Amino acid sequence: MKRTIYALCTVVCALFVMTSCSKSDDDKGGNGGIVNNNFSSEVTAVASKETIQKMAANKATIYGGTTPPRVEGYFTSGEVQLTHTSLGDNDPLKSAAFDGFYYRFYEQNGSKLKVDYRNHSGGTYAAQGVNAVISGEGDKFTIFFINKAGDLHAISGTFTGDAIEGFQETDYVKVGTDTSPVGTVRVLKSKDGRAERIQGF
Repeated sequence: MKRTIYALCTVVCALFVMTSCSKSDDDKGGNGGIVNNNFSSEVTAVASKETIQKMAANKATIYGGTTPPRVEGYFTSGEVQLTHTSLGDNDPLKSAAFDGFYYRFYEQNGSKLKVDYRNHSGGTYAAQGVNAVISGEGDKFTIFFINKAGDLHAISGTFTGDAIEGFQETDYVKVGTDTSPVGTVRVLKSKDGRAERIQGF
């Protein structure tokens, strides 16, 4: 009897540990997925639920919800790395070096906001006043916008006030090229694990 009780306790403890580890991995966005599958009509007008599901299926972490944090200010992604591509080993960009970006988020009003961005290397890829939408709940969020190439771009993370922890960028190709067919999903993450707040760029 004592052995049975001991075995039962061992199983319960093991399940508790596994559940705790799983939650930690989810919080870090290790395997991606959708957290809170509730998106405003403003968000789905930019990123359809079908597209969001395709991004999440390719290890992008997407935070749904209609009460996102107020994410405003200037940030730098730091050095980023490609962590997943839907093209697998056939992606010609798999071993490429990716440039980091500076971002400014402002004029947030409900689900809508504006984004300015430029790459770290000389600002050769930049745009200002880009219309964007935001979803999320609590301190977790995802910002969606159409980038200069005409592709859907999503930025996810946890807003702490002075940084975006777990900073992740996901690109969903809407305008295909020889190296990036329509529907290609690429997930990039900050090597530092966060995007720092800066004074400007």
